[in-house]
Amino acid sequence: MSESLATSEEGKAPQERYRFKPFYGSSHVWALEECRSFSFDSPVLDIGPGSGAIGHELKERGFKSLTAVEIDPRAREHAKTIYDRVEGNLEPLEGEKYSLILLLDVLEHLTEPAPFLDQVVRLLEPGGTLLISVPNVAHWSIRLSLLFGSFNYTERGLLDKTHYHFFTRSSLHSLIQKQGRLSIVREDSSIAPLQFVVPEHVSKTKGFHLAAQLRLAAARLFPGLCAFQLLVRVQKQHFGR
Repeated sequence: MSESLATSEEGKAPQERYRFKPFYGSSHVWALEECRSFSFDSPVLDIGPGSGAIGHELKERGFKSLTAVEIDPRAREHAKTIYDRVEGNLEPLEGEKYSLILLLDVLEHLTEPAPFLDQVVRLLEPGGTLLISVPNVAHWSIRLSLLFGSFNYTERGLLDKTHYHFFTRSSLHSLIQKQGRLSIVREDSSIAPLQFVVPEHVSKTKGFHLAAQLRLAAARLFPGLCAFQLLVRVQKQHFGR
């Protein structure tokens, strides 16, 4: 990788800090659903796999070629139990081509995401797919906090203290378009994983699920305001710079 990612929360490794979100309306469920359109022989690259949960799920489904790039040595050792190949940065993969690259919750940890995105795109085969998720700094909760003069970093979430770059829907589109060889195929939104903060007996109720359905509908209708994360499926054009 071209620059360092911040990876600690009170000394925790990424696989401990960034948990799997197998919940309705989450970015992880979205990514796994998008992966269904690929054959099990498709070479997949997961950049910044964190807990490795996505790789584990893909392996369980039968994907045969899984590569990960993880800069944190502790998370890298953990990833080796899941992925077929694990590297500490992108350089050793130079010349390789992947049908599918996962860039989930990574770009916000970079001070300069554009050059890094260029590196990633060089590893994507023409016609290949890149799945991107980033937090939405224009979410209503952030706007409300700003209205009252508050902009406080947190241990995780939209204002995670390890975030160096903030995205809105417009700035994410601009980053993708300026890259030159990517076109947006499909967009979606995620909602906040409240399952991490409410009791299980509450999150399992029909009322909670109905509320989640309404929240996701609002996020899809008004992504700039209601999306917790911005989710995009992009494709590499066959021609271009």
